[in-house]
Amino acid sequence: TTTTKAEETTTVQPTTKPDVDTTGKNVKKGGYVKKNVSAYNLKLEEVTEVEKGVRYYVYKECNNGYSLIKVGNQELLVETKYITYKCNAKKIVNTSDKKYSYSDMKVDLKKLEKAYGSILKVDIAGKSLDKRNLYYVTLGNAKAKKTVYVETSVHAREYMNTKFMMKVIEDYCRGYDTKKYKGKKYSTIFNNVKLVIMPMVNPDGVTISQYGPKKIRNAKLRENLYKIAGGVDFKIWKANARGIDINRNYAEGFDRGDAKIPGHKQYAGKTPISEPETKAQVSVVEKVKPDVVICYHQAGEVMYHLNHTKLSNMLYSMTHYTHIISGQTHYGTFSDYLDARNILNCTLETGLTPAPVKNSMYKKIYKTNKDVLVSVAKMYL
Repeated sequence: TTTTKAEETTTVQPTTKPDVDTTGKNVKKGGYVKKNVSAYNLKLEEVTEVEKGVRYYVYKECNNGYSLIKVGNQELLVETKYITYKCNAKKIVNTSDKKYSYSDMKVDLKKLEKAYGSILKVDIAGKSLDKRNLYYVTLGNAKAKKTVYVETSVHAREYMNTKFMMKVIEDYCRGYDTKKYKGKKYSTIFNNVKLVIMPMVNPDGVTISQYGPKKIRNAKLRENLYKIAGGVDFKIWKANARGIDINRNYAEGFDRGDAKIPGHKQYAGKTPISEPETKAQVSVVEKVKPDVVICYHQAGEVMYHLNHTKLSNMLYSMTHYTHIISGQTHYGTFSDYLDARNILNCTLETGLTPAPVKNSMYKKIYKTNKDVLVSVAKMYL
């Protein structure tokens, strides 16, 4: 039996639904869903579920009762009635935690990236001697042409700056679509000037300062720490897990410090850039090519910089930390490395001495510095 062309034409059925009309009002900002709901493709076939407390980029509110949003690498539809433009993510960083350990930070980074993955990316620049990840965070538009780089907790006992910085990261994410700084929306600032932040450069050292060598997993490193400590209270430890001060390990002015053997501070090591933490910082700086760098240390409420600049004057107006001109002599510090490459930088020493700073200082440190990074980023718009 044969079939005519006319019969063939009448028996063919469409196998897919036609695309729905997605015309409507442009939104182009971050949004959240009021509860976990289904997301659909342009044929209104269910593809996945989107979660409350996760920021999604919303392209438009369509005339058909749906909104077009970005989910991963897909553009999908969600019923508009479930969209809200106010952040409804749960707060993550616990600032009442007196120590705020590497483990706390690691857990929080994962949660922050889940909630704000459209504007926050977490990467690993390497591993410490005791195999802890050396994390860095990119906040804002990863393709932005301007970059502010930030480091904290290079020195182990200065770990309160990690807690403060993690809270700032969360604040900026929560307010990304709704808050302004001096008339400019966070989204406008960070879409054009990204922040790249290394919130704990020296996680082994922080662990030693907080818990002593007992939390160092590598037996050889742990045994050696007891040998090189020289009776020093581990709470005031500044170095990494083999007694090398990361902020003396750069080539510029290498081995100019006082310490000639491994210990809790100021020993530069046998060769420049020998430590994984130093190498990680260099690799990130070479990758992102920052326009400006802010280094957070403790303590003393002072600020170090090579010369008076628009940046240092602005930071003084915000913090009232005492200016200290660092001068041309190099000591193997990260700032020396940056100065040698003509990268503008400033070091802010938060809190009152001695370090580790008393936890009662946290609120003042946070209040004084919470707008520093958004202010620096705004300078480069």
